[in-house]
Amino acid sequence: MAAKRMRVELGDEITETYSKAKFLTDVEAKNDPEDEPYRSKYRARELYKELSVKLKDKQSSSEISDSDKQTISYLILVIDQLLGLNYIECEELSEGEDYLTSCLKTIEENQLVNSISLHITTLNHLGILWSERRDYKKALKYLQNSEALYHNYKKEIGDAPESALEVLEPLEGDESEQAHLRCLQFESVHTHTLYYLAQVFAKLEQNSLSAQYCHMTLDRQLRAGDYDPVDWALNAATLSQYYLIAERFSEARHCLASASLIFSSAKKNPETLNEQELELQTQRDADIERSWIKYGLNLLEASRDAMFDKIENQKGLEEALEGDEVVKEDHNADKKANTSQPTDAVSGEDNQIERESEEKDFKEFDLELTCYEELVTDKHVMTFEDARRIFLFVVDRTTNARKFYSLDSHASDAVEIIQDHSRAYKLLAFFEIDMVRQSRMHKRRVDMLTDLLKELNPRHYLLVCRQIMFELAEVYSEMANVKLTLIEMERLRPNPHYTSKINKLIQLSIDNYQAYIDSLKNGKPELPEEFPEGDVRPALVAFFCMGRLYSKMLEANPTRRLSLMAKSLECYKFLVDYCDKNSSSRELVSSEYDICKEMVSLIPLKMAKFRAENDM
Repeated sequence: MAAKRMRVELGDEITETYSKAKFLTDVEAKNDPEDEPYRSKYRARELYKELSVKLKDKQSSSEISDSDKQTISYLILVIDQLLGLNYIECEELSEGEDYLTSCLKTIEENQLVNSISLHITTLNHLGILWSERRDYKKALKYLQNSEALYHNYKKEIGDAPESALEVLEPLEGDESEQAHLRCLQFESVHTHTLYYLAQVFAKLEQNSLSAQYCHMTLDRQLRAGDYDPVDWALNAATLSQYYLIAERFSEARHCLASASLIFSSAKKNPETLNEQELELQTQRDADIERSWIKYGLNLLEASRDAMFDKIENQKGLEEALEGDEVVKEDHNADKKANTSQPTDAVSGEDNQIERESEEKDFKEFDLELTCYEELVTDKHVMTFEDARRIFLFVVDRTTNARKFYSLDSHASDAVEIIQDHSRAYKLLAFFEIDMVRQSRMHKRRVDMLTDLLKELNPRHYLLVCRQIMFELAEVYSEMANVKLTLIEMERLRPNPHYTSKINKLIQLSIDNYQAYIDSLKNGKPELPEEFPEGDVRPALVAFFCMGRLYSKMLEANPTRRLSLMAKSLECYKFLVDYCDKNSSSRELVSSEYDICKEMVSLIPLKMAKFRAENDM
């Protein structure tokens, strides 16, 4: 069943007034001077108001039929909506809301079926308005009404409606072509509804729904051929990040492969672009490459965590059989798997069912992506060779991304890419059984991070420098642990040269932790009584790690050994004293605090015993 068609003779004066207002809004407004940013829109507003008066005069004429009067009523509502948008675009939100609300009220009270497109767009614009006011729940209500309206219309009527605006802007072509254009326009309106819903759900932190609506939007745009390729590709790459967080690697890879394909097909020959266009194209290319970097790193990390889970489960089984209780502690959260399980078994099952349902409902884009998807797996890896393939893929992407994001022109982004490169080595090292090769991988991290730190001015990049200092401290500590593990595994007595190497690595780790801590002084001789909120845990963990590192030093000289024990005690005591003075910080380092509290009691006893044994 099709909606009733609308036809009415308006006269040249009305159509010309509308054309002038539209030209001012769509074209001239882009060239308005900075000191008069809304000049063209103000002129368009006056023309829309003039047009509304002319339409009302026309409607009151006794010479037109009731059917024509109804069509003109629709047109008046269209102009009211355009006036509402005009006010909103000129940042006069209250006036714009009044026009849109009045328009919506008239449509709903008179049940104007033929104004379905106007009804949906009015709800959409009210949803956008309330979203800009950060009342996302109210925005959601308007947009969900818009979505329901579309589905009800499609179910009950089916054919795309004829818009009253066609009287002012006739469609080209024969009836079949007009029907096709009408369908495209109506479906485009609904696609916009889905797009706005995706944004609002994101603001409400309903990420699953946001991703679902974003995916529907992209799929509809693709099928309709109504999209900007660069924007579509970037949105698809952004969507992939949701699936990454949810560890849905198949869906994440599909979105990224789609992004790469669409962007690649739209890339222009660099020789045909001016400098600004070429820079923008190169940047967008690099942005998609960076999304692939995140994909590879997250897949390696998830694979590592899956292996941790497997190891922990095996340990738990063995200890359960032996009747032992498992006691775990680890200050470095990113080096262990998240083994927490839902306390409510039913809730855990529900989450699994919901996840499986989401994966089942995922509809792949109608694109041939084999050449992109075969570049990297979407499954967890368990061997070094498989991990290395992902690692090499990530390294290639970092190389490509740095063609645009260089330290000279985009320092902050370049730093993040280099840190990602370092993280790739860190994750690959986990899969390497050969301890010597592990150490070499960490040495590569040291080289790139040390070179990076030399390039950065601490005055301008203090936060980044702190991150790098902390990471370098962790890397040196890891390298020392590798060498200490080799001694234990081979049951060798370390020679002076090997001992010197280990102690040097430990000292370098301590030096970098200390450099990080010193940076928190902000040029003053002493540390602040309270660290900045974001630095509380890292600073206390740095003291904790230094305490442990001093105790790992291989030192035969009794006096120097005693001195190291004192330094270790000093670090542990700092953490305990800080947490006792700032009780809110204790929960940030609860496991470290308990260990330090115990060490503060034990180390003095060990030192006394050591002195007695060595006649000191």
